Amino acid sequence: MLNGHKVAEETEESRTTNMQVKIRQLLESFEATETIHTPEELADRVKSELEIEDEDLSNFTFIEAGNVINQSAYEYVKKEDRIVLIPHCLRDAEKCIAPIDDEGYHCKKCGACIIAEITQAAEDRGIKWYMVGGGSHAINIVKNARPQAVFGIACFDDAKLGVEKVGKFGIPTQAVLLSKAGCVNTEVEIDKVLTKLDLPDSSE
Repeated sequence: MLNGHKVAEETEESRTTNMQVKIRQLLESFEATETIHTPEELADRVKSELEIEDEDLSNFTFIEAGNVINQSAYEYVKKEDRIVLIPHCLRDAEKCIAPIDDEGYHCKKCGACIIAEITQAAEDRGIKWYMVGGGSHAINIVKNARPQAVFGIACFDDAKLGVEKVGKFGIPTQAVLLSKAGCVNTEVEIDKVLTKLDLPDSSE
């Protein structure tokens, strides 16, 4: 029974991954060939085409629509002028030793959670990072840091709010949704984070 359950989980995960790939491909195709101006329009076009009703896939489609629309402008910003916003809920709430001040939590790279890997990857690429306590905190960081591009890791609600707010500042964004949301001990797929951190610099 346990093996059967594991196979079922893997099959469902594979279906989700395959659908996400299809969504991304269709978003890029429509963005390149049709006159679509907003993430909402692009997402609705793809959701209608693929008959998407699942809430998680719908949220993924909306966030990826924003990513597709903003990617060229984002890539035009040098890596040293980008920042990555990391939600503090990815911490191991019981083991975290990160101190906090107005700039957020300061990861000590103790290895208790995935944040150490993310912060090290950002530093290796010359991208400044902030571990933030929520949507409003993230916006304050952006106002104070004045980056030219922002990559955020967040739940759907915070990602949507952040993209909209930061977009009003004329700052291009990229976002990756948490794979497991909630208030504590959340999760994110590191491969997706690294893909965003590795987006090329086309400014020259």
